Amino acid sequence: MKSAKEKKSKGSGGGAQQFLVWHGEKIVVGIVAVVALWFAMQGLGYQTLSWQPNALEEDASAAETAIKASTRSAEDEGIEFFDHAKFAEQIKAPISAEPYRNSALWNPAVAPASVQTGTSSEYY
Repeated sequence: MKSAKEKKSKGSGGGAQQFLVWHGEKIVVGIVAVVALWFAMQGLGYQTLSWQPNALEEDASAAETAIKASTRSAEDEGIEFFDHAKFAEQIKAPISAEPYRNSALWNPAVAPASVQTGTSSEYY
């Protein structure tokens, strides 16, 4: 009969099958980590910049010239702008309290003044 130490020993027979039982999840985690690392490296791969600084300056000046030469306006395109000054004046005006007033400020039928409130047991 084998002792408890011999039964728990990893190297006690079984070959490849026993190896996969003991280490299979570690192999799967390792493969997933390698694939994730490969995807990350592929995602970080970038191309070097092919333009020169003087080409960028030329493009910027050409764009600026085209903008200055343009005769289009927002009104011609039918674009309406939000009037911030008008909105600022509207939010500064006080709100009338009249629509929010109650018709009766105190209704004795609902809460008469003679009813005492408290925590003593004589009121319950």
